Amino acid sequence: MDPKVNGQLQSDWSWLIAAYLFLGGVGSGAYVTAVIEGFAQGPDSLATRVGLWVSFPAVLIGTLFLLADLGSPAKAVLAGLKVGTSWIARGFWIISIFMVLAFLHLVLALTSSGSAGLVDTISILGVLFALGTMAYTGILLGASKGIPFWRTGAVPVVFVVSALATGHFTVMLGMVIFGGGGEALKQAIAGDMVALAAVLVVFEVLAIFLFLQAAFRQPDSRESALRILRRTTFIVGYILLGLIAPLVIMAWLFFGLQQAGAGGFLALAALGALLGLIGGLLLRHGVLICGALPTWNIAGFQFRRIPKPKDPKPDIGLLPPQ
Repeated sequence: MDPKVNGQLQSDWSWLIAAYLFLGGVGSGAYVTAVIEGFAQGPDSLATRVGLWVSFPAVLIGTLFLLADLGSPAKAVLAGLKVGTSWIARGFWIISIFMVLAFLHLVLALTSSGSAGLVDTISILGVLFALGTMAYTGILLGASKGIPFWRTGAVPVVFVVSALATGHFTVMLGMVIFGGGGEALKQAIAGDMVALAAVLVVFEVLAIFLFLQAAFRQPDSRESALRILRRTTFIVGYILLGLIAPLVIMAWLFFGLQQAGAGGFLALAALGALLGLIGGLLLRHGVLICGALPTWNIAGFQFRRIPKPKDPKPDIGLLPPQ
């Protein structure tokens, strides 16, 4: 498709919203990893501590990006109204409750206070609201009915799987940075952490494939699918460096480098995790900026919705499609 004669891309949401979606996914995914490792390895395990330290601050910083895009903190207060009819309002409460639970869990872990039953209850509730936070980042796009590319049930699935993967990669990277190195840290990462990272990437590959396949089948979203597949940042940055490279590295660490030295092993683990994180950010940015406005076919004529002018003049209306 020639972009000169086809649809106008949405221009309201770009890097600020992409950063919000990314950090929301990282924080909620890191929390789920922390809880799983806490039940498996104990509440004092390195993975649990790193995940708890990441989850609340990441989501908090992500909401600051959202506030920057809104332009006024007062709008955030209004966002929590009309829960019965607005997904933005529901998301406001889902994310707020998750942040409270993640903060309480972090405080209990730092102070070593609270009974095991209380921590377990917060953990279970936190995981539920973490999954809600992951899904909401996709549901928010699906609720934007003006962009056919986003209006599909596959978007929340992609974002949930990507959030689990990026959260897991964040915990791995934090373990390498703050774990002090050595053979003990290598053994903590070499088994389940590496294997689970590879499994999550495989699921993400399947999810993004099904999402793009579904988008290509629909006439209104086909243009967006073609546009995103032509973006170098998506193909090279996300598919090759953000998915394929981490998958190869994790498989190599699991099958081929179990007996390697700790230094080289940890360096490769950090590289794979970092590439996976960069890929997660590029995925969200690509999905956002490739959202094309729909075409309406009326009496044999095609009409294209175009964005509201940035600096409209009072005596000039919207131009007809060219």
